[in-house]
Amino acid sequence: ERIRVLIKEHNLSFEEALTASRNNNIFTTHTSVPAGIDLFDPGLMYDYFHEYCKEGNIPFEAFLALGRRNGFDPHERFSMAIAAIKTSAYRNAVSRLHREVSQEMWQDLWPELPTWEVPITSVTNGVHLPSWLNTDLATIYDQYLQPDWHERFHEPQTWDLVQDIPNQELWEAHRRRKRQLIAFVRDRVMASAVARKASAPELRRQAEVLDPDAFTIGFARRFATYKRATLLLRDTKRLKKILTNPDMPVQIVIAGKAHPKDHPGKTLIREIVQLSRDPELYKRLVFIEDYGIQVARELVQGVDLWLNNPRRGEEACGTSGMKAGINGILNLSVLDGWYDEAYETSGGWAIGDREDYSEDQDEIHASAIYSLLENEIIPMYYRDREEGVPVEWMRRVKLSLRNVSPQYSFQRMLEEYASQLYTPAQRAFHDLQQGGFDKVRERVRWNAEVIRAWDHIRFVAMGPEPEGVVVSGRPLPFRTTIDLAGLKPDDIRVEAVVGRVNGSGQLEETEVLDLPAVEQQGSAFVFAKDYIPTHTGRLGYSFRISPNHYEDPLTRPCNSLIKWAVE
Repeated sequence: ERIRVLIKEHNLSFEEALTASRNNNIFTTHTSVPAGIDLFDPGLMYDYFHEYCKEGNIPFEAFLALGRRNGFDPHERFSMAIAAIKTSAYRNAVSRLHREVSQEMWQDLWPELPTWEVPITSVTNGVHLPSWLNTDLATIYDQYLQPDWHERFHEPQTWDLVQDIPNQELWEAHRRRKRQLIAFVRDRVMASAVARKASAPELRRQAEVLDPDAFTIGFARRFATYKRATLLLRDTKRLKKILTNPDMPVQIVIAGKAHPKDHPGKTLIREIVQLSRDPELYKRLVFIEDYGIQVARELVQGVDLWLNNPRRGEEACGTSGMKAGINGILNLSVLDGWYDEAYETSGGWAIGDREDYSEDQDEIHASAIYSLLENEIIPMYYRDREEGVPVEWMRRVKLSLRNVSPQYSFQRMLEEYASQLYTPAQRAFHDLQQGGFDKVRERVRWNAEVIRAWDHIRFVAMGPEPEGVVVSGRPLPFRTTIDLAGLKPDDIRVEAVVGRVNGSGQLEETEVLDLPAVEQQGSAFVFAKDYIPTHTGRLGYSFRISPNHYEDPLTRPCNSLIKWAVE
């Protein structure tokens, strides 16, 4: 639509309008799962967009090409995500790990770039602390933190005084929230039982669910299969032993919804509900129906432990664990999404390591959860108490409050979006629209000139090779001669990609070094610069050239022209 408006109001061509709008479009990808990407058949796109494109002077085939990996394949379906990527100069994922997953997921849109250099950055999500922080904690903060903590909760130093809050006060505040949660859950399950005309004995059982003094685990989210909602139920015998331990009782509250068409997700819910009706477990395992914000708020403020066990790499970020963490609820989670970067300072526990997901991990991770609960988490909660307060548990709670609260606040997130994406994008568009978009017209003309010359550009010479041993800390000259086929040195960017050579012959710990033009040799130019190695081991490098049409590597367009030196 922005392209159509630019064509109509500023008399730009399609390519000019695409270039102008792209410069300050920002696309945030929120999924790590290919199934989450909308795809539409070409015929359907024709039915809905052919007339729109015709009226807007947008070539229909060019429009379809924006949503295809291969723009020349007439049978490929139109992808909304690919269209967003191709029409945006800035692209970001929503956690650091999600950035790596997204770079791999979309690498074929930049086929000449290594995966680590695919131009997708990340801004990790954050939560609106005033909306999710429980009032008991807020009252304590009013007493022990600086008076302006409400305005400075994104600043780490704001939370240093959490260490001075007496454990007893934090513990009692949490116990109040747990009692409130249990009252809330009982009301919900009773209302549900009455609505389905449950028997009198069942109504009595529902009134007895949960124990305010028992260790409480919370799990609430969308019931997509990759989130593995029933992982904790995998070994029911072992689970029953944990839940019914008379000395250290445990209970689980589960909530969530499945998409109406997600039949596997609905099957998971049925399994949980069925197990919750087991005579041995009905007081200890509760499923809350009609999941919504109020249910989520009660859970993240009132349980003791927040469980999250998706397949690693498939959770883009996740925010429920953040909401729990700012309320002093410790996390037990797979190292995925936000928790992959937060774990070490969160006070919580990790399920597994940072290995890629494989099917055997379901069994391994379930066993790891049981072992952590049996041997570390539950004993820590019940033992080593001073005046009824678990000392080590509260130390971890304070870690969570001090570190999760500022780092995963919405204000930190917004500041990163503004500084890394919104402000640069706005400046870029403002620059291009000067003089009635004359710079855009010049950019498109220049692009066409570079494309015409591209196949004739060639590496003439490289080297010389370094003599003898390369010593860390001493300059290493990089030099290459390139025939520019009539282009000027300023038209292209020459780079050396250098790094350590690993056991498989690939570069790692890589750096990209810009090489300026230092002399002309006929129609060719010499590009050179000294590089100072900072590490030891086998060093490898290669040269490449690309059009010099961007200042920030993050804004490199899809299918960019790149030519690598070939020995």
